[in-house]
Amino acid sequence: MPYFLNNADDQKAMLKSIGVESIDDLFAMVPQELRLGRSLKVSPALGELELTSHMNELAAKNDPAGSGICFLGGGSYDHFVPAVVDYIASRSEFVTSYTPYQPEVSQGNLQALFEYQTLIAQLTGMDYSNSSLYDGGSAAAEAVLMAMSITRRPGRVLVARSVHPDYRQILATYLANLDVELVTLDTPGGTLDPETLRVTVNDKTACLLLQQPNFFGCVEKIETLAKIVHEAGASLVASVDPISLGLLKRPGDAGADIVVAEGQSLGTPMQFGGPYLGILACREQFLRRMPGRLVGQTVDRRGRRCWVLTLQTREQHIRRDKATSNICTNQALLAVRAAIYLATMGPTGLADVANLCLQKAHYAAASLTTSPRLQLAFQQPMFKEFVVQVTDGRVDELLAKAQAAGIFAGLPLGRWYPELKDCLLVAITEKRTKAEIDHLAKVLGE
Repeated sequence: MPYFLNNADDQKAMLKSIGVESIDDLFAMVPQELRLGRSLKVSPALGELELTSHMNELAAKNDPAGSGICFLGGGSYDHFVPAVVDYIASRSEFVTSYTPYQPEVSQGNLQALFEYQTLIAQLTGMDYSNSSLYDGGSAAAEAVLMAMSITRRPGRVLVARSVHPDYRQILATYLANLDVELVTLDTPGGTLDPETLRVTVNDKTACLLLQQPNFFGCVEKIETLAKIVHEAGASLVASVDPISLGLLKRPGDAGADIVVAEGQSLGTPMQFGGPYLGILACREQFLRRMPGRLVGQTVDRRGRRCWVLTLQTREQHIRRDKATSNICTNQALLAVRAAIYLATMGPTGLADVANLCLQKAHYAAASLTTSPRLQLAFQQPMFKEFVVQVTDGRVDELLAKAQAAGIFAGLPLGRWYPELKDCLLVAITEKRTKAEIDHLAKVLGE
């Protein structure tokens, strides 16, 4: 794009205004041994035409998931996005809008976010949803902090090892400078054993963070686990796949106190890993502990329905010691996309998508394991993802072979789970056809 730069005269005028003789004077406090001492190794300046061509060449090196048959998962999924989502969400009122500090000029955005909150509350079985957070990982960490405040047990947090490893790392970062014992519960069979939880949870435990379905695609015994957690006086934070709620019991009905999710699957493309949408919902009694913002419905002085920011519990709006979070904003545009998607699909459409994911995933699992080279790593009920073990251990070679055939076959798990270095995570969405699944089974099984 066109841009303006500072020439020598501009720099001289700015230095004079600041009151120094040269740019070097600005950095006088930096010790010489810490300075580079040479010019940056960058190419000569390019014109706009040449620069545009150069950037296009760099972009062409990316290999987007849409360029092949995508079986990637682990939090980012190749779901179908109805055209109406792009059509409505791309309207300038949504794309160019800023934070609705002035409700009188932001009624459209506030109403859209109110509808989003309503749909998320209905989807999760909770009483309230905020107007979104940054992504699924930060939403999970914020929910844990919220649970620590609710239970007034700030010293101990449990997390299942079947929770997304990136979410667990984010949580560990959040808690690193707090006096908190973060206990990771092992899940050798693919899910959290209720007895493991029973002997670990105690009267100092603030909450359990659980994923449903979990990172391996397995369905956790969430109702049993919720009962154990509540008997100990702790809270259950459930991180869910929104699409799975077309079939599985809503987490609010299964005993969860706070529900979080990555909302990418609700109408947002994979787009190289972000930006995405953080979902957070809770029960009514925990409302004032909720981070972020809450849009509420009211009436104006003429009795007309209107919307306002009802709750903003960040330090810019209330005393710092009363703030629930330093979350400063929300993912309004992606929340609007999720609202459009959910309103378009409706309960029946969402159930159809979830059922297609379930049936196709089970077909894929059966097809892949006809080869003696491949077998399922876990014998647990699963939704749309499953872990495949490569019996000869040559996972990277297999994935490279699949990519050469135009297939993104899955995620190697050794990066996060050393004991699963011979395994890969395969995700099947409603977009995958029988022919594509058969092709995957043929390529991996040869």
